[in-house]
Amino acid sequence: MRIAIGNNNKIYELSSPKVVSSDNELLVNAIKKLTEKEKRMKAKSLILVHKKTKKVLLELSLIHNQHFYPLSILDYANAMMKLMKKEISNLPIMSLDSHDYNFCDFNCKDCLAVDTRDWAQKELDFNTFDIDDYEKVLKEIARYSKERGCDSVRFEMSGEGNPDMYKHRARIIKYAAEECNMKPVYISSGSMLDEETVKALAKYAYYVRISFPGVNSKAYDIYSAQKMAEDKKFNYDKAIKLIETLIKKRKEYGREDELMVGARTCMRPENEGSYIETATRLGAMGVDSFQIVKILIPMGGQIDHYKLTEKTINEIQNLKINYKEYGLLHVQVPHDLDYMYYDREIEDTRKPSQCYSAFISPILYGPHLVVCTHWEKIKDIADSHYGKMTGEIGELEEMICGENGQRIRKCVPEKCSSCCSIFDNQILEVLRSQLALESNLDNVEFLLTY
Repeated sequence: MRIAIGNNNKIYELSSPKVVSSDNELLVNAIKKLTEKEKRMKAKSLILVHKKTKKVLLELSLIHNQHFYPLSILDYANAMMKLMKKEISNLPIMSLDSHDYNFCDFNCKDCLAVDTRDWAQKELDFNTFDIDDYEKVLKEIARYSKERGCDSVRFEMSGEGNPDMYKHRARIIKYAAEECNMKPVYISSGSMLDEETVKALAKYAYYVRISFPGVNSKAYDIYSAQKMAEDKKFNYDKAIKLIETLIKKRKEYGREDELMVGARTCMRPENEGSYIETATRLGAMGVDSFQIVKILIPMGGQIDHYKLTEKTINEIQNLKINYKEYGLLHVQVPHDLDYMYYDREIEDTRKPSQCYSAFISPILYGPHLVVCTHWEKIKDIADSHYGKMTGEIGELEEMICGENGQRIRKCVPEKCSSCCSIFDNQILEVLRSQLALESNLDNVEFLLTY
């Protein structure tokens, strides 16, 4: 039986092509038992329903819950609804990706950050973020978003360098949560996490994802490529032990129902035979999510040189189907199990009409607000850079909504030949297009299905 739930937690049963109000006591009790984490991570699709006829007008099944957590696709859909109803003039910043430290202790062979890290040092004169300025900037972003209907911004600290190495990490996590009502998300190798930051993450974060260069000792060592003595290296076993510590601290603070702990790895030839073993180990510890992704084609490489073996395909398909047996709440694997590598080149026919992600999920590169760090045209600073933030109240209105911000968002899709946010942009374009067909938006609502 499929069910649907809206913002008011009213329960419906899906009886295609309609939804029917339900007072089934078993369903009601089952939904009440779901934690907030489970509600977001177990959602199967997003639907748009006509309130009077109960007819399902639209269903989106590929919603990638962990990508939005602790928000959900429902939050993004409702933001688009507010925009289309003219309750807000522009979309809020809903997810902020902050790169606040520009150095790393790993030398991963296929690091995506090398070019943009060099670009930031050269064009933005940026290496690290002054903590007092950082706090002012977060306060201004929180204000801007709250005035546009997003009371709690997803605040992701990740990438470009190793965020563990930022000396004010625990302080900024606490400040974002307590002073800005943000939902901290933290993504790193964990190689340099100190005790104070681990405690801050366990107490304030909503998602902590530890990245594994490889899911066995050999692959981890090869792909982290750390340039230090063997006994000083952060390895596979140390990463596992770190996750155990995070799980224990999460329990100590009573946050099992809120804080999602996950792991991520890229497909590697040396990982073959280790995916299920690692998934089992993670699940037994209490890890929620395990993500396996393809990586970009190496410079000059040919995709057909990197075919997946039948053994790896079978192993990952097994994990996709039977992940609950390994104790996991969620797994994400590529849809096409053909190659270990892929490219992000996009055809003109797939490009959205505008870059919605430039509104809802810009990058904070130190104090600089930019459209995207994966866009190959990022080096053209005039077409990527909203501006340098100071935290002054009201500066985002001019920076994002002003003439230059509008010009940037218009030119981005025209120039991009690759995109890491194409999924977000396509979904928001579909939602906008569907809502534009409705004569009265008060007659429709979005629901999540289970």
